[in-house]
Amino acid sequence: IMQPIQVFFDKLCIHQTDAELKRQGIECLGGFVHASKRMLILWSPTYFRRLWCIFELAAFHRSLQASKLQALSSMISRAQQPP
Repeated sequence: IMQPIQVFFDKLCIHQTDAELKRQGIECLGGFVHASKRMLILWSPTYFRRLWCIFELAAFHRSLQASKLQALSSMISRAQQPP
């Protein structure tokens, strides 16, 4: 029997426009990172512009789980875009 997969997608789970809701979401990042077994980064040029992204990456790396970290580019070049 397969175990359910739980996903924390920070761009969706951390409010992007309401400052108070954003603060509350960011304050919970440590708990999500601590409970994580793996981390997948859907990287884009704006990823490192968000301080909480740097924090969650550093916290995951610090938890000695760096081998379970994977980064994928979320960018599709114009040459690769479908017509």
